[in-house]
Amino acid sequence: MDTWLPALPLLLSLLLGLALRTQACDLLDYCRPPRICPNFTHISTNQKYEERLYEPSVWMCTTEEGIDSRAVAEASIRLINFRNYHSWVKGVQINPHTWPSLVSVNIVENRLELSLCWMVPPGVTVSGYRQVTVKTIPRTAMFVRSFSGIPTFENSGLNALRLMEDLLSDGKRFDRTVFFRASYDSPFGIIFFKHNEIWIPKA
Repeated sequence: MDTWLPALPLLLSLLLGLALRTQACDLLDYCRPPRICPNFTHISTNQKYEERLYEPSVWMCTTEEGIDSRAVAEASIRLINFRNYHSWVKGVQINPHTWPSLVSVNIVENRLELSLCWMVPPGVTVSGYRQVTVKTIPRTAMFVRSFSGIPTFENSGLNALRLMEDLLSDGKRFDRTVFFRASYDSPFGIIFFKHNEIWIPKA
């Protein structure tokens, strides 16, 4: 774990069971200024899910083995340190009010690996450092299901499964290999009605 820059408040908040850090979208009620969010065009909505077309966006991402609270804490601290490094050492300010944070789980060599990404604000140029990579998500259509409460891997997986079932029922084509949990509430506030989303890319 990178420990060369302080991130103790974040670690403490995670240990208290608060929600993940996240980033959001343009015209959503939970993504008003000063929040900075990826731009999207609304395509359609029904009672079960909506479809959005997201414009290209840049993200700072890191991975951690496992999908428990320790993995989330270490990945979050690493991104905090990455942002602080660019601010303090390279003089590049990365606005901390970008939302949502994206979490995905991948199977790598028969083990589970968590990926955590925070959006880089438009117009800001950063480069990867240590265990953090900078990735561009291309223009992508996403199927989106919303749910409230403190996000966990259990309720995220359940909502992803329900969204996939609804998409199959409606005859929609989608990427069955990955889903993202997008969270929109800070870990520093005790908010029990947290807004979360499941994103599944359209095929």
